[in-house]
Amino acid sequence: MKLKELLPDYLGKVSDDKLNSVSLNSQEISKGDLYISIAKDVSLQKKYCQEALKNGASFVLTNNLSIENLPKKIIFVKNLEKKLGLLSNKIYENPSKKITVFGITGTNGKSSVSYYLFQLFNQIKMSSGLISNVNLKNPGICISKLTTPDIFSLNKILNNFLLNKKEAAIFEVSSHGIKQKRVEGISFDYGCLTSFSRDHLDYHSSMKEYEKVKESFFADNKFKGGVINADSKVGKRILLKNKEFLSISMEDNKSDIFIDKNKGKKVINSPWGNLEIPNQIFADHKMLNIASALGLFCLSSNKINLSKLNLEKIKDLPGRLEKINVALNKDCYIDYAHTPDALEKVLQSLKNKYQGNLICLFGCGGDRDQGKRVLMGSVADSLADKIILTNDNPRFENPNQIVMHISEGIKNIKKVKIITDRTKAIKYGLKLLKEEKEESVLLLAGKGHESNQEIKRKTIYSNDYEIVRSFI
Repeated sequence: MKLKELLPDYLGKVSDDKLNSVSLNSQEISKGDLYISIAKDVSLQKKYCQEALKNGASFVLTNNLSIENLPKKIIFVKNLEKKLGLLSNKIYENPSKKITVFGITGTNGKSSVSYYLFQLFNQIKMSSGLISNVNLKNPGICISKLTTPDIFSLNKILNNFLLNKKEAAIFEVSSHGIKQKRVEGISFDYGCLTSFSRDHLDYHSSMKEYEKVKESFFADNKFKGGVINADSKVGKRILLKNKEFLSISMEDNKSDIFIDKNKGKKVINSPWGNLEIPNQIFADHKMLNIASALGLFCLSSNKINLSKLNLEKIKDLPGRLEKINVALNKDCYIDYAHTPDALEKVLQSLKNKYQGNLICLFGCGGDRDQGKRVLMGSVADSLADKIILTNDNPRFENPNQIVMHISEGIKNIKKVKIITDRTKAIKYGLKLLKEEKEESVLLLAGKGHESNQEIKRKTIYSNDYEIVRSFI
């Protein structure tokens, strides 16, 4: 596409050169590309524009009139940030209208529901594409640095899915992505709210604003159908405004999709029939995630035959209640839980399953929502027999200060051991587990699949699974 085709209302003279690609990241620009600059800081905009031109950009579009420099091909476009979806759809010719699009949002469970749905489609030989920030090697999965890519990257990926004959596209829609309009212009077919609880209050001004952002995803887009977790006020409000959506619940047996655990078996009751959940899936939140994926799968299918699905073959993402046997009847689990609600759900699941002592190792991220630290400390105090406080990603904060914030929520401080070095803390936790009685369990929470730690200006390689394996 040529710039004149992209901006038909622009009256200035521009060359007739065809644009190779477009990006919001100046580092990704190469010769013949279009760079779009929308950084709020003027000095940063100037820096990024120069970098893009140095890398070979044919043109730069800016939302700041003071930066416009026509001889250097830097063009001002009024309200540019509000036109990104329109421009992206022009360039890539509306790929989301040519493929079935699933948008998965929620505080916890987005990655798992997306991955489960991807696997369900694979079981019936339906070719789908998954966008994930977890480093998975499966064919059909596109790895993204961001949970929700920007609109140009997103449309480029969707276009590639179409070129590779994919029938469906599945991706996570984060609250950051919603607020920053990264999905504006995408034509969604099916939506899902996996859960809702406190998170990201370092970014959102309040829980009320966080709620509004999540709800706006369903208010601002048109869906053929949706699966909504009804076990939260936000979910209930979304369902009230969207009568065609299906409700899913662990608590209300009148929900459209309900997990029944009353008769010794765990069964997903749904409008399409019932499906038994395999014994190895023991955590309530994982049952909900699988049932949510099943709901989306059935909503989008013309012919539904549940007998063709095998839930026992569904694999988990790395770092999602990932089990490692440490000694006889003593296990270690690695989980990504980094919110009070997620930590509570994982700890309660392990407490229900194991009869021995429960050891919980975790920390909290630096330069992020400080208010959740005391809450996570309180959760651990109420459910764990022993607690090891350590580093998560302290970033630019003092690790000891983070630990002190968590400790304020712990009444029984005698059960706490503080070791800020995460590797040493894990080593200590494994030693403690080996000394405990049978049926004891150790949870390493917060990092999950991640393979690095951010400490000051350094990114240090650190993977909980590999650390555990090195010590047993």
